[in-house]
Parts: sequence; structure tokens; C-alpha cells
Amino acid sequence: MSAPLFEIAEYYDKLAGVYDELYGQEQIVKYLKALAYVKGDRVLDVGCGTGLGASVLRPRYVVCVDVSLGMLRRAASRGALIDVVAADAYKLPLRPRGFDAALAITVFERLEDAGALREFADVVVAETLGRWLILG
Repeated sequence: MSAPLFEIAEYYDKLAGVYDELYGQEQIVKYLKALAYVKGDRVLDVGCGTGLGASVLRPRYVVCVDVSLGMLRRAASRGALIDVVAADAYKLPLRPRGFDAALAITVFERLEDAGALREFADVVVAETLGRWLILG
């Protein structure tokens, strides 16, 4: 069973200041791999963390979603063409079919979590260009 959302947010709030140093290179590699699947100009990055992916995804418009306010503060400070949203990946407060592609990198660790994502993927991603990429 997963940890409660507030515990996850609290954990990543504490980690925000050193996250890039600890995991930055690994995460950048995942975003670079993801570029092959990203089509269109509007990208949703669920579990964006410190916003490392925003620099890789430039010049696209990126909406960064995370449960950690500490991580979102770091993402917002990058100055890229992004908006940040504090939200649960399973309850996205977003307009239907508003994105051309969506990423969930290092978010859904268990296969059953990724399976749950399919339930709302078609609602979030634009019908004509929509793609989801889930990397562990």
C-alpha cells in the first residue's frame, strides 16, 4: 500500500533542496529518452519534481504537476515557459483534452498504479495527438 499523500508531499518537500544533486542526472536522462515520444507544443509533466524536465522540453509549454510545494517552488524558479500546479496525479484539476503529450517519470512505481492512470489519460490528453509516457 502506498504512503498517504501528505507523507509523500512532506518527504519531497524535505528533499527539494538536494534532489537535483542526488537524482538530477538520472532524471535528465529519462527526459531525454522521453523526447522521442513527445509530440506537440503543450506538455503535461505529472510528478515534475524540481522542473528539470522543463529545460529539456523547451520550447514547449509545460504544466508541471507535483504534490510537493517545495519541489514546485524549485520548478517555478527555473524561469522556463511553465505553469506549476499542486495536485494529486490521480485527481488532476485540469481542463479535458488540454495537452498534446503527458509525462509521468518516476511517479508510478507499481504496475497497478500505472494501470490506474489509463482511466483518465484519454480525458487529459488531446484526442488527436495524445500520448502518455510512463517511465520508472
